[in-house]
Amino acid sequence: MAERVLILGGGFAGNAAARALRGQGLEVTLIDQRNYHLFQPLLYQVAAGDLQAEAIATPQRRLLRGDLHFRLGRVARLDLSQRSIFLDDGDVLPYDYLFIALGTVTNFFGNAAIASHALQLKGMEAAEAVRSRIFSALEAASHCTDSAERRSWLSFVIAGGGPTGVEFCGALLELLRVVLPRDYPELRLEELQLTLVEGGAALLPGFAAPLQAQAAGKLQKLGAQLRFHTHVLGFDGQTVQCQPDPDIPAHTVVWTAGVTAHPLAATMPGAKGPGGRIIADPHLRLPGHPEVFILGDLAYGSDGAFWPQVAPFALQSARHAALVLQSQRHGRPLPPPFAYRDPGSMAVLGRFDAVCQIERWHLRWHGWSAWLLWLGLHLYRIIGTRNRLLTLLDWGTDYLRHGAAVEIIRSPTDPSDPCVHTQPSRHKMQAGNLTSSAS
Repeated sequence: MAERVLILGGGFAGNAAARALRGQGLEVTLIDQRNYHLFQPLLYQVAAGDLQAEAIATPQRRLLRGDLHFRLGRVARLDLSQRSIFLDDGDVLPYDYLFIALGTVTNFFGNAAIASHALQLKGMEAAEAVRSRIFSALEAASHCTDSAERRSWLSFVIAGGGPTGVEFCGALLELLRVVLPRDYPELRLEELQLTLVEGGAALLPGFAAPLQAQAAGKLQKLGAQLRFHTHVLGFDGQTVQCQPDPDIPAHTVVWTAGVTAHPLAATMPGAKGPGGRIIADPHLRLPGHPEVFILGDLAYGSDGAFWPQVAPFALQSARHAALVLQSQRHGRPLPPPFAYRDPGSMAVLGRFDAVCQIERWHLRWHGWSAWLLWLGLHLYRIIGTRNRLLTLLDWGTDYLRHGAAVEIIRSPTDPSDPCVHTQPSRHKMQAGNLTSSAS
């Protein structure tokens, strides 16, 4: 019988691993709790109404045709000694080799109040909930007679100044500056307030100082209020508690301030790295278990090497692990230890503007040329001709007509479902949390 390989997680790392193992005489099964692969870097555009969610989602079975298999399910626990995984429906699946690429979940740093009331951008449903909250807030403000309450509905807070927070901030500002005067004439643009809260001294940690300054200047020009050296301590649905800055009356907070390892990582043996990541050996294997590979956002180097939680690392780690597995199977010498090759970093700041740096070539620039590069790379990396066409159509609606491609408010079908927001009320709007794999 063919040796069995199980891949946990259908993100960038999981899918890349499956494709790398195709045609190798193995029985490869990818397991994920959702039946689609999600292009995570553009989730913020779904939240801002620039893209429909279907444009960045591809059915797993369409990607895994041929000798690759897909299993819809949620992993409940692992038994490494018996080389088996247990699904929450009770099924037990044995393996000869295991690839773990479950990614990360949103990290609220143990703050239950923020977790209960803030929105986040992990997963398709979460992004759609953010978009629905934005337009629900505008609807609530449009018929609110109390000026202070109306300003609270028109106050939006983004916690976290990394790439996701910066990109979403720029996209949301451009959306609101167009939608308010055009579709909500009863509202005044000057009542709008968007605040980006960052605990550090600058936006976009890891970028060069001039690019950080460019990002801050662009967002301020669009109308954002930036608060540096500030932390969000709490949020009750009506007021954002900040330290050391004053509180912010607001009904909407989008949390982009951090991620932590998938909960299953805590149940695995061995030392853990920052954010609960699993420390792997130089060949991305779990120490003591050479048949288990750790990929993507979950992996952390034992030598402290720079292993970022980004899509390029996820893809490179998956391909290296597949090479190691084949070497082990056939008794060949292992390839050289894994070394991440950084292709560069970029972040879009808004219409026709982005920042980009490629450190190995000492290149740093911003403006329309960086934006064109960002546009082309993201369009190229989206899987499937249909999805690329949908993305082009939505972007055309955004950039040519200067309006959101999607302005639909999705109402929950089940009020008890914690993954969807409730309908807006005069005093309070709540949203649940959704976690999904990112690798």
